[in-house]
Amino acid sequence: MRRAALEQIETNARGALSAEDPEFLHQLRVGMRRLRAALRAFRPILPRKEANRVRDSLRALSPTLGRARDWDVLIARLKAARAAPKLIARVKGKRAKARQKAMRALDSKKFARLSRIALEPRDTSQSLAEFGAAALERAHRKLIRQAHWSNAGERHALRIRVKRLRYSCEFFAPAFSKQESARFISDLKALQETLGELNDIAVGRRLVGFDADEAALLSRLERAWTRFVARAPFWRAPARRPRRAAIRSRSRESAARAPSGSRRPRKPEARSP
Repeated sequence: MRRAALEQIETNARGALSAEDPEFLHQLRVGMRRLRAALRAFRPILPRKEANRVRDSLRALSPTLGRARDWDVLIARLKAARAAPKLIARVKGKRAKARQKAMRALDSKKFARLSRIALEPRDTSQSLAEFGAAALERAHRKLIRQAHWSNAGERHALRIRVKRLRYSCEFFAPAFSKQESARFISDLKALQETLGELNDIAVGRRLVGFDADEAALLSRLERAWTRFVARAPFWRAPARRPRRAAIRSRSRESAARAPSGSRRPRKPEARSP
């Protein structure tokens, strides 16, 4: 997981440094969030000192990159809303300054050292499913406790918890039912998308007073949350009934062992003419 996240970070960092496409910066930040989620999910078996160094480096870089991303998103929203050209030009100037700071951060020694920190996990006697179930249960419990969204600050905190659980689910999904994990992750993606749109509105309001109606999104968030909490977590092993084939097999074995006089004759099946 660490290698995949680091590869995503490094690839998009190179792209961001060489081109102005905002998608590079976006995917870079996604990779950083995935790495932070991996540090949390695998904390019990990671070397503490090295893990803390990586976590601290990510925390130090995140605000600078986040501010540049905020301006990218705001410009896209302003263009979609056909905002005044003067406002868009002013926001572009703000973005240029934020981007310069972000590029300096990506070109720094601190960022370069990030990929060189060794994070080799210790061996564990637990299976991936056992370890993953415990990690997912912790993340799920924290998310449920964070279930408040009456203001922008609460929604931002909830969004962070949703992303952490989603990325952790993706880490451990191969150890569980593909169908059940996919449905659960889909519900998390729906929550994340709606919370993301609400966050974009809050950021636009904070940066330049560019507002939008939140009512429809809040209604959608309520429905998405209701679906999510109704979905049974895929890592909790339910008490399953024996499959019919297994039941029939055991019934035949029992019948074969029973005395012949104790068997009841089978009723003939009705046949259609």
